[in-house]
Amino acid sequence: MSTRVTTAVVPLRGREGKTRLADRLDARERGAIVRSLAAHVVGTLLAAGPVRDVVVVTREPEFAGLVLPEDPRVTVVAQPDDSPGLNAAVHLGHARAVSGEVGRVLVVHTDLPLLTPEDVRALLAPDAALVVAPDVAGQGTNALVLDAGVRGLAFRFGPGSRAAHVAEAAALGLTTAVVQRPGTATDLDTPADWAALPATVRERLSPASRRGGPPRPAASGVASAPTLPVAARVRGARP
Repeated sequence: MSTRVTTAVVPLRGREGKTRLADRLDARERGAIVRSLAAHVVGTLLAAGPVRDVVVVTREPEFAGLVLPEDPRVTVVAQPDDSPGLNAAVHLGHARAVSGEVGRVLVVHTDLPLLTPEDVRALLAPDAALVVAPDVAGQGTNALVLDAGVRGLAFRFGPGSRAAHVAEAAALGLTTAVVQRPGTATDLDTPADWAALPATVRERLSPASRRGGPPRPAASGVASAPTLPVAARVRGARP
């Protein structure tokens, strides 16, 4: 495994995310799932060992400060209103990561309910300039590792992003590796994704799923999430 210093970048949508689950879950329940997923992914990154710090980019920094683990290694960066979108968030986080002394940048989405520290270490194991972790269909990109010295690679998250990222790397003459693991491939976007998750995972993300009844208030799904001193940790927050 590479011992190079790694900073993780996590783009985080706000509390209104997971709208594609609206047929199964109401807004409060979806909000609880967004909070649980964010805390899970960031906590897993911090527990993995090789990750030195985590940069979370979001248009809702106050929301991020409420749900993320209280840890000095986590920095929340506010995404400007005039630069919206997933790829813009990743670009901003990557720029902040490489502004410091770092060897690699690991980009991870927050909708990975099965992600484990072993998955994170597996992502960092290949000695390639670009490492891609595709989704279950093999088309999208759920995580990406990039050498900090690489310049000129455009982030292409979205439909067909696996092939797009590999093509970007080939055009730059970069070596590429693909890591396929259940923890990095299994994302949560649709009702079918939700139904396919193990019952224990659904229970962790949503207490209401334990009894199959209507959603409970969002607070019941995040009782253990600490409240953080946001002002001390957010960078670039809007007034």
